[in-house]
Amino acid sequence: MDTSKDARVLIAEKCVQNLQNLIGNLKNVKKSDVLKDLSAKVMELKYSFGEIKDILPIIEEIRRLTEKLFLNIGKENWVNELKNMRFDEEKISRIRFCLNILYNLDSRIKLPPDPAYGVDIRVGKIESVMKHPNAEKLKICNVNVGKVITVVTNLQTVKEGMKLPVALLPPVKLRDVVSEGMFLSDREKSQKIGELPDLLEEELNNARKEILSYLRSK
Repeated sequence: MDTSKDARVLIAEKCVQNLQNLIGNLKNVKKSDVLKDLSAKVMELKYSFGEIKDILPIIEEIRRLTEKLFLNIGKENWVNELKNMRFDEEKISRIRFCLNILYNLDSRIKLPPDPAYGVDIRVGKIESVMKHPNAEKLKICNVNVGKVITVVTNLQTVKEGMKLPVALLPPVKLRDVVSEGMFLSDREKSQKIGELPDLLEEELNNARKEILSYLRSK
């Protein structure tokens, strides 16, 4: 297994770098050296070139260190802690994304080595749909993927109650609204909310494009 070129590992590496930029100077984080330890473990994984059974202990250690980082930034109250330090919604969403990428790496690494699985892909049920206040062709959806996230989309067919495949992508602000994912299509799925859906090649390709674009970005 060429872990040095695996999108799932490369996104984990990028997330550690982003977390260093976002929260590396927080007192508890800096004092604990947890990001330094996370970076070392992700590098060990990247250059391990091992099979899944051989790299799972490394991934378990990455998960343990991610839990430690979570404790260092405020436990269950971490969002309010960061808001009190004037972190905006976009930065908090980016931190949440990176924590999830590292924590859930074990489930993605067991999937086929396809760039599409560089992020979590889940069945999401649309809880609400509203017009974007600043863009006529965009809609804002609250989507339950096991937790409720915001998806800003240009799909005009979305309706409340639909169960669609959602890629939990790096958050991006679209006309002043932070979007935390993308519908891979408007084809409804039969799997349960939060589960990995059966995906068509077109849907996989939509995820691949976004993930490879993210890896190329600075």
